[in-house]
Amino acid sequence: MSTRCTISYNDDYHLYQECFENDNVYLRLDSGDWSASLETESIDWRDGDYKRPQLAIRMNVTMWRKIVEGWIASQWAQDPSRDHKKYEIDLEAISDWVNKMKKIKEAEEKDDVKE
Repeated sequence: MSTRCTISYNDDYHLYQECFENDNVYLRLDSGDWSASLETESIDWRDGDYKRPQLAIRMNVTMWRKIVEGWIASQWAQDPSRDHKKYEIDLEAISDWVNKMKKIKEAEEKDDVKE
């Protein structure tokens, strides 16, 4: 008989608590796009050479609340159109900015020489 009390789940994850335990929540990642690292070691499960394991994390519920509150307050959470969006770099604008900075630096160097 399982003692898990589901908080939220789908095919990729399961967020739950152990019944009668109010100190921790558990997050199990079953599939989906994730990777894990432990200080000096990192394994990228997306390369296909490894069987994707299940990862279960036990986390103090206070820490979990801080993570969730931080996410909800973030600009990213407020703008789902940002998810998976590719950055578009305007090389001309960057080049213009660099040239502007060069001119400012040259002008400052000329002022330093005059003094």
